[in-house]
Amino acid sequence: MSETQPSVEKGEKYGKLFASQRDVIAVKVSGVLHDLDEISEETASVEPVFLKDREGVNILRHSAAHLLAHAVMEIYPDAKPNAGPVVENGFYYDIKMDPPDQDDLERIERKMRELSQKKVPIVREVHNKEELQKMFRDNRFKIDKIREHVEKESTVYRQANFVDFCTGPHVPDTSYIKFFKLLNVASSNYKGDIKEEKLVRIYGTAFPSEKELKTFLKNREEAAMRDHRKIGAEMDLFVFNSERAPGLPMYTARGSIIRSELINFMREMNTKFGWEEVTTPHLFKDIMWKTSGHYYKYKDDMFLFTLPDGDSYALKPMNCPGHITIYENSAHSYRDMPVKFSEFGTVYRYEKSGEVGGLTRPRTFTVDDGHEFMRTDQIEGEIGSVLEMMKITFETFFENIDVRYDLSVIDKSKPENYLISYKCRDCGFLNEPRRMSSESDELKCQSCAKNNLEPDFSLWDNATEQLRSALISSGIKFEEYPGEAAFYGPKIDVHIKDVLGRSWQLTTIQIDFFMPIAFNLYFINRESQKETPVMLHRAIYGSIERFLVILLENSYGKLPLWLSPIQAYVIPLSNQQDSYAQEITQKLKEKNIRVYLDSGNESVSKKIKLGRRFRPFYFLIIGQREQEGGEVSVRDRTDKIQNLKVDDFIERTLENVRKKMP
Repeated sequence: MSETQPSVEKGEKYGKLFASQRDVIAVKVSGVLHDLDEISEETASVEPVFLKDREGVNILRHSAAHLLAHAVMEIYPDAKPNAGPVVENGFYYDIKMDPPDQDDLERIERKMRELSQKKVPIVREVHNKEELQKMFRDNRFKIDKIREHVEKESTVYRQANFVDFCTGPHVPDTSYIKFFKLLNVASSNYKGDIKEEKLVRIYGTAFPSEKELKTFLKNREEAAMRDHRKIGAEMDLFVFNSERAPGLPMYTARGSIIRSELINFMREMNTKFGWEEVTTPHLFKDIMWKTSGHYYKYKDDMFLFTLPDGDSYALKPMNCPGHITIYENSAHSYRDMPVKFSEFGTVYRYEKSGEVGGLTRPRTFTVDDGHEFMRTDQIEGEIGSVLEMMKITFETFFENIDVRYDLSVIDKSKPENYLISYKCRDCGFLNEPRRMSSESDELKCQSCAKNNLEPDFSLWDNATEQLRSALISSGIKFEEYPGEAAFYGPKIDVHIKDVLGRSWQLTTIQIDFFMPIAFNLYFINRESQKETPVMLHRAIYGSIERFLVILLENSYGKLPLWLSPIQAYVIPLSNQQDSYAQEITQKLKEKNIRVYLDSGNESVSKKIKLGRRFRPFYFLIIGQREQEGGEVSVRDRTDKIQNLKVDDFIERTLENVRKKMP
């Protein structure tokens, strides 16, 4: 054990302070998590971490991942564990082994319960690099991690005969891991590289209480029923073809109606708030992405190709450089500011094959994108304007929605992850923003060519403070998350919870001081001098696809009238009403009411049953009485029935569509 590590004896003394509080599973010192047996009782400013805390739940799930690997090794000694991280609502472990079937999965879970009941101590050990390499010499996955991440020493966690290379912390023993469930099995590749070894990924979840676990499993069943892929197939909204277009969804005519209505709504919002719509191409030469910095950040996730003439291109992963190109094509005065461009821009990201899924993880999606170029004195007001757009949008589409605001800021301890200005300690020159790892690991001053540079965070601090002030001025409660900023600036991320309590990130609002510098953008200020504008990135929906997923799964496909692909589903009672039904259908079409006529030979009850899968807003039943009276029998989604004159139905429907009634 290293001399820098507290002794187990002292740790045990400290741990005894919480002996009567079993739900204390770790401690936090100066914001850093530690095991109970890791710190001495003399340590000051110790904050207990409870099992029910968010951090406590993550520790529990991480320990459950270790328990899973332990159980697998008990049953399959030749298996090779790779890594078992915590993910949203659970955990997984990647293991080199034969894929388990359902019986195998149940067997692994039984072994986990057996180990849990044995109350096996989970013990933290510190070893030097040589000892670690010897300990895991038969597991290339662990050896790779040790070589990449360990300089002198690191930790392992031992529970009985199972040992895992890990930095922790963990629960004190396996008995804390009581309420868990293995969920499913998938495949993965080592390091996410399709050229690497195939691994088995076993997913599971764990909770502090049985009630929470049961609620999660019930919601999971409900989520399967509400899965947008299932609903989309029933309603005939989109097509997924993994052979011809993996990760590239195609919208049917009905799906395109919803998509168009979403775009039309946001187009009206953009006009109201002063945004001008532009259109940019789907690909650009790679030099643009190198200038913007996207190439160095997203290169492995971009679709890159070279033409026979030697020119290299990329499908756009972002819309912002295109908007920049439009901005720099014209001269701008301070009186013109802000300049606000919007676009429903389709972008492309290379998601790994095993990660592609429906509309939530596609390889192409459409962003309701906006980029604004403004003066520094306009920042707070313009951010407030975007927050107002977001508020109106959410109130239109959702009722009583739970909204969370995150202010994502820089982690100053890792400047190499961001576009940062560097100041020369020798000559004082402030070098233009760049990432340390973009082209080389060594930076040199652009003025004196020396490498004695230090990060300058002033622009980042200014941008962060503007975002913070806008949130405070709007009366919005928020949390700050260091290290979650984009590589070119801090941002506000907005999350909502759906009807099943799942969190979704939607709106993004981001200040960017650096891309305008990288592209040498300017406007002429009051002193007739060139001044660099501030750039704001924003997306209200986030993406059309993600927003549509939430709408479909929240409503189980029963969209409001103005969004429904079929607003009126016409059913004649018999062939004698076919002519009248066709007449009504045509009249509704002329009034831009979306209508479908079912003139098949099935009974009315069967037609209604078959038609329900399309989730029409109204069924219009037409019999002899309706035909003679110039009426329709209107059945809504609650099965309430009323007879209306055709013109009255049309007038009411159009009014409700205009008001965007739910």
